[in-house]
Amino acid sequence: MIHASAPVRICDNGGWTDTWFGGPGRVLNIAVTPGAEVSISTTDGPEPVVLDVKDFGDRYPVVPGASRVDRHPLLEAAIDAFPPPADLAVELSIRSAVPAGCGTGTSAAVVVALLGGLAAVRSEQPSPRHIAYAAHQLEVNIGNQSGIQDQLSVAVGGINYLEIGPYPEATVHTLPAWEELGSRLSLVFLGRAHDSSGVHRQVIESMGRCGSPVFSRLRDAAVAARDAVLARDLEAFGHAMIANTEAQQSLHPEIVGMDARRVIEIAATQGAVGWKVNGAGGDGGSVTIMSDTLEAKEALEDRVAMLDARYRVLPIRISTVGLRVRGAL
Repeated sequence: MIHASAPVRICDNGGWTDTWFGGPGRVLNIAVTPGAEVSISTTDGPEPVVLDVKDFGDRYPVVPGASRVDRHPLLEAAIDAFPPPADLAVELSIRSAVPAGCGTGTSAAVVVALLGGLAAVRSEQPSPRHIAYAAHQLEVNIGNQSGIQDQLSVAVGGINYLEIGPYPEATVHTLPAWEELGSRLSLVFLGRAHDSSGVHRQVIESMGRCGSPVFSRLRDAAVAARDAVLARDLEAFGHAMIANTEAQQSLHPEIVGMDARRVIEIAATQGAVGWKVNGAGGDGGSVTIMSDTLEAKEALEDRVAMLDARYRVLPIRISTVGLRVRGAL
């Protein structure tokens, strides 16, 4: 059996500037676990590939290169891109500890892990960067709007500062580990998935009303977050998170949805020092909150849990490791 895993991504200061329309890009993001897990095993069945998507309860055969079923277009496209050898029948088991549509780059984590596992089936060892770009290209090929930061973050791991341009080329600067930061962060899932590509389309349609000044503010927030990491300044990092969220809302009012606003209001009353709507935002998704002490973090998470039965605090830990592939067929 082959096991492949990849973390997810939170707190993407400067997100939106890593897109084809928002550059030049500057993004500071954080890879965290738990993330996506892929297991690949050989089978004796007649189908060349069986795809078992645990979180959706979907299990069905896929024939690489044939007309796709399109139940999970991105996963099926990954199988087409890195098909197993013709003489090998395999089962692909996929699960994620973070809900789909959480705004944490979950789909990027799943596809990066899947491509890494499929490459191992083919006895190939592409670099994490190669896998990241292949995963991004799949998103684009099936018609999704996608920046490049998610795929690079989950493939590389750690706290990263990315410089993107010309799109989608990027330079990744992995910053020193900072355990204290990770211990202060809470990830709140707002109970329903958001449509990342749909939010992208809304922003593209409204760009005539906002445009480059907002993207400049997002870039500034990424630089401020990078400087805070290098200085080990929790308060400055929190300020950068808030500045980024305010810039996101200026980009389009739908980016910070009602549920996110409710959680942010609680965070502010509890004395949190930072909050960031993850990913593209919109209805649903998630918010990252930074507390100034561990006691304040615990109290905040209790308040959020009481606020709405749909909201869930997801346990996270900064992952210094990105894509991992283990085992063999």
